[in-house]
Amino acid sequence: MSEEFKEKMKKYTEGTLSEEERIEVEKELEKMELYQSYMEEMMQEGSEAEIKHPQWDADTPRLNEVRILQKGKWKARFSSAFIVISMFLLFTVITSIGTMVFYTWGEPDRGEQYRDVVSSTIALTQPNVIVNLSSNAGPYVGIKLTSEIKKQVGAARITVGEFSGSFFLNFLRTYDFTWNEQGQYSNALFQLPESEGFNSDADWNRLKMLPEGTVAEAYVSYQNYLTTDELLAQFKDKNLDPVWFAVDNGKNNRLNYDDGIITEPLGFPSHPIWHSDDMTVTNRTESKKGWGMTVTMQSSSAPSIDTYGDGDLRNANFMKTLRLIQQYPLITKRLVPFYDIDGSVSYIEEHGVRLYGAVVTGPTKELLKLKDDPLVSNIRIGKVTLWDWNER
Repeated sequence: MSEEFKEKMKKYTEGTLSEEERIEVEKELEKMELYQSYMEEMMQEGSEAEIKHPQWDADTPRLNEVRILQKGKWKARFSSAFIVISMFLLFTVITSIGTMVFYTWGEPDRGEQYRDVVSSTIALTQPNVIVNLSSNAGPYVGIKLTSEIKKQVGAARITVGEFSGSFFLNFLRTYDFTWNEQGQYSNALFQLPESEGFNSDADWNRLKMLPEGTVAEAYVSYQNYLTTDELLAQFKDKNLDPVWFAVDNGKNNRLNYDDGIITEPLGFPSHPIWHSDDMTVTNRTESKKGWGMTVTMQSSSAPSIDTYGDGDLRNANFMKTLRLIQQYPLITKRLVPFYDIDGSVSYIEEHGVRLYGAVVTGPTKELLKLKDDPLVSNIRIGKVTLWDWNER
């Protein structure tokens, strides 16, 4: 392409050509379009000709021209494919670096914070459900979270399913609870004090029929609201363990029924949910690695707690955890859409931590004795397994 034609094309695009020059350029462009069409037609005919006329030798002029055109066409295709693949690989490298920077920023880093929020939300809204999340950063500014779902039944933690979730930046994009046959999910069932509630005769009868060598999980409702210390005191002389406490949060769960039956409770596990700033560092070491990197390793210990006491400490830990998940609505509104976390915080701050139920585990015959407890109003039996218990 001559410099003169290039200059004319530039003026043509700018609209500064005279009428005569414009017409001349447009005629040239039409010719170029015809040439392109002819070349494509030649390549197509050449391919067919090579099949129909295998006797043509390499010196056949028309066939040589076709081959040259085909070679140029494939070269252009490979060049375009190489550019696309290179751009994709470059994009993958850049986003992988961006992912690492985004999720490792801060102290504690974002990845640890998001794992803490997800596991804390599950612990406060899923009675006796335990997850220990592990994360895997992806190349496109996201991380994947996975964990086994466990429940404490008797003295053992049994696997009842798997949890998976994925983040895009700070947004919980997807999540899934997959329950196995042993852990097939069913809503927890409590009733509030002084409510009509539900009939639990079938559950008491089930406990009677279960053999001695079994342990079970039970959702126990109480006649009155209790403080954390008062509820813990109920188990000092019982051969049972309380593992989760249901907290009165007003009418801030959209799936709660007006007759006082609670199917989506809010509460906290008996073992506090310790966060990074609760831990005391007991040992810290740093070592130099290649490329100027420093690897830091440390061990920490959690605060000690009285098995049947420290109600104020437990309550403070619960409120701290509740306020933590309140700060991450992009996670909580996805994970627990039926909970009004803001309303629950306000209600509990005003009325205090009042307990109306607990998840209790132990020998089935010990659970059956709760029927004679004047504080117990109802019971719902959850998981049952073979004996795994240490006598209290």
